[in-house]
Amino acid sequence: MTVLVFGSLNLDLVAYAKILPALGQTVTGEKLLRFPGGKGLNQAIAAKRSGSDVFMVGALGRDSEGEFLNQVLEEEKIDSRFISTVEAQTGIAVIEVSADAQNRILIIPGANATVKFEEQFLSSPKVPKVCLAQLETPIVEVSKFLIKAKNAGSITILNPAPIQDLGSELLAACDYLVVNESEASYLTGDSVEKLKLNEATDIGKKLISKGAKAVVITLAENGSLYRDKQDEIYTPAFKVNAVDTTAAGDAFCGAFATVLAEGKPISYCLKFASAAGALAATKAGAVPSLPNSDEILSMLASVQ
Repeated sequence: MTVLVFGSLNLDLVAYAKILPALGQTVTGEKLLRFPGGKGLNQAIAAKRSGSDVFMVGALGRDSEGEFLNQVLEEEKIDSRFISTVEAQTGIAVIEVSADAQNRILIIPGANATVKFEEQFLSSPKVPKVCLAQLETPIVEVSKFLIKAKNAGSITILNPAPIQDLGSELLAACDYLVVNESEASYLTGDSVEKLKLNEATDIGKKLISKGAKAVVITLAENGSLYRDKQDEIYTPAFKVNAVDTTAAGDAFCGAFATVLAEGKPISYCLKFASAAGALAATKAGAVPSLPNSDEILSMLASVQ
């Protein structure tokens, strides 16, 4: 089945330190590494590795970073026919990771800010089964993409990160809204960053009342909560030794898109995505940490 990802491509500069600096503070780091990244690219690779045929819409600069990311797309066998090359610099993300696997991220959009929706994305070579987007590209273009994709008959998923206000038309175009705790709280006007399960339930209901068809709230080490108008499903987290949580959410989204495209039941989709997210947290970097389908299925089998 085909997944079409509309999103960002970045070069990630990842700095590791025992603790992250407070405002105005300087601390000594341990190492600096370079990885391919961007939420769009991360999720596209996650979907591909977990079993989908993947196309991607995005933009790269005419620079060495763009050449590097083009090579990654080729190596990962992601169809890049809809990725344009522009005069702006390739997107950059500066990521700080602490010893307890928490992270802080600063994004310079660059070429990602130039991405535009075109009708051909949804008809060549055929209408994709699942369309997946985030918000590291212009939200106006993301809205066009998901609204048109929904009208064309695709299953639509939005991971609204970095978080922004979502219009009612965009929400209505999303079959699945995948948010973490702080994103969910922001969208409902709450100020809770670490949600208890009953709080997640309440926020899920609020998001449904705002027009979302189905909501998945990821709760880090506490699993995830799914909510639609009729049902609620809690999926416990897989227990792992976390090293770097940078791409755990992207692994979840890409794997979730894959099994939705395969027509699996929602309960299975949530477990599969949860396993992918857990595995991603056990390795450093974004793209290097994304698991393949065999690894995900092995983790699922280990708890059955």
